[in-house]
Amino acid sequence: DSYGHQAGDQVLQQVAALIREQCRNTDLPGRWGGEEFLIICPETEAGAALVLAERLRVRIEVSQFDRVQHQTISLGLANFIADDTPDSLLARADAALYEAKRLGRNRVEIGVNLDESAVTATTLGGV
Repeated sequence: DSYGHQAGDQVLQQVAALIREQCRNTDLPGRWGGEEFLIICPETEAGAALVLAERLRVRIEVSQFDRVQHQTISLGLANFIADDTPDSLLARADAALYEAKRLGRNRVEIGVNLDESAVTATTLGGV
C-alpha cells in the first residue's frame, strides 16, 4: 500500500513467479484473491508441505523486488482429513495464516489437525 497500486501489482506478480518457481510439477499454485495465494499439494505428507512452505518463505525474504523494499510472507498450512469439506480445509489454512501474522509475520504456522508428528520429524536444514 505504501508504494501505490502499480507497485503492489508488480510485487504480486513477482511473488506469483517465485511461488511457481518453488512448486513441484504436481503442486497447484494460484491466487486466492487480494494478497493471498494458495498452493494445493496433492499426495504430500505434512513434513514435505512444511519444507516447501519454509523454502518459499525464505526465497521471498531474500528476493529483491522492483520499486519496493524488502518483502516477507506469512504462510498457513492445513492438511486434508477424511471428513473435510473444501471450506473446512481452507478455514484451517486461513486460521493458521492469521496466527502466523499475529505471532509476528514472516513465518509458517500449522493449522489444527495437521499430523504434527510428521512435521516434527522433518528436518528443515538446507531450506
